[in-house]
Amino acid sequence: MVSAIAHRGFSSVAPENTLAAFRKAVELRPDMMECDVRRSHDGHLVVIHDPTVDRTTNGKGAVADLSLAELRRLDAGSWFGPAFAGERIPTLEEVLELARGKAKLIVEVKEYGLEDRVVSAAEAREMGDQVLIASFHYRIGVRMPELDTRFPFIPLAYLPGKADEDESVRVADEAAAVNGSIFGVNYAAITPALVRATHAANLRLMAWTVDNEEDIRSMIEIGVDAIASNQLALLLRVLSEMGAGR
Repeated sequence: MVSAIAHRGFSSVAPENTLAAFRKAVELRPDMMECDVRRSHDGHLVVIHDPTVDRTTNGKGAVADLSLAELRRLDAGSWFGPAFAGERIPTLEEVLELARGKAKLIVEVKEYGLEDRVVSAAEAREMGDQVLIASFHYRIGVRMPELDTRFPFIPLAYLPGKADEDESVRVADEAAAVNGSIFGVNYAAITPALVRATHAANLRLMAWTVDNEEDIRSMIEIGVDAIASNQLALLLRVLSEMGAGR
C-alpha cells in the first residue's frame, strides 16, 4: 500500500499551512498530513514554509524577525481567495491539536535546533505515535534517538537529475546513516534504481510533491511507498483506482 500525504494540508483547495487547509485534508482522511515549522522572533513555533511571510500573507519580512503577535495579525488566506480572508498563520500546537487522533502529522523542521521543541509539543499531547519529523538538516536525525526513539525521522533530499545506480546507493545509505525511517526525495529524481537502493537500506521511499495524475501513476508503478501531493483528492482517487490505497 502507498501512503497518501496531504502536502501542507489540502493545499490545492485552501491556503497552504493554514488550519483551513488541514481541516479540508482531514475531511478526506489521508494517511498523513505534512506541515512546515519555523521559529518566530520571540521563540514560538509557527507553521509556514518560506523564511519570509511575503508569498503567503499580506505582510513583508522574515519570519524570524517578527513576533508571534505580529505574525498573527497577518492575513494568510486572501492571497489564495476571498473565501479565506482572515486566515492566520497557525502555531504548531494548533496544528497538532487539529491532527490529534485524525491523521499522522509529518513536521518538516526548517531550522536546526527546533526538533526538541517539536518533540516536547507532541509528547505534551500524547502524540508520540502520531508525529514524524522530517528535515533537510541531517544532524536532526543523528540527534533523534537521544530525544525520543518513538519519532521516526524522514531525511529529505533534492536531487537535480534522475538518480543513477551509484548515486542511488550513496544517498540511500546517507539517509539510513542518520536514523532515517522514510527517505523523502523530489519525485522527478526517482528511478527504479533509487527505489531498489532505498529498500535495500531498509527505508521506505516518499515522493514529493506529485500533483499530476500521470506522475502519480508513474510513482505508484515504480514502487514508492508514500506520495506527498497538494492535490489530495486526485491522489486518493488514483491510489484507489490502482488498488494501491488503504
